[in-house]
Amino acid sequence: MAQPTAPNDLLPPPLLARLERMELVSRKVFRGRLKGERRSKRKGQSVEFADFRNYVPGDDLRFVDWNLYARLDKLYLKLFLEEEDLHVYFLVDSSPSMDFGEPTKFFAARQIAAALAFVGMCRGDRVRIEFLGSENRSSPVLRGRSQ
Repeated sequence: MAQPTAPNDLLPPPLLARLERMELVSRKVFRGRLKGERRSKRKGQSVEFADFRNYVPGDDLRFVDWNLYARLDKLYLKLFLEEEDLHVYFLVDSSPSMDFGEPTKFFAARQIAAALAFVGMCRGDRVRIEFLGSENRSSPVLRGRSQ
């Protein structure tokens, strides 16, 4: 069923250009292990300012807001939003029932999964595609446009 197709047959270049401007949005915040482009509820190191908090002995002095200290004579730390990657898994039905129509339902499912995976990879998310059917196959975890 899985006839090899050229990458341009699955996702033509004009479609890729449109997909590059899109983004996958998650309703929940998940903890990623690598730095990414998604804001997290966790505080961490980033360029996106979140809040201040009182200095506690042992805190990293690099994050002290010295301008605020000069005005208030009290130490405060700058807190930043953590940015994390999102793990995205696509499950594609590759059973014989998907070999219907012209083009087949399996081709359409692969095209949709590839398009969504491309959107995720453009944003630095970790993507994996699993084909479920008579023989289960999976892609390695992909990250970044080069893959």
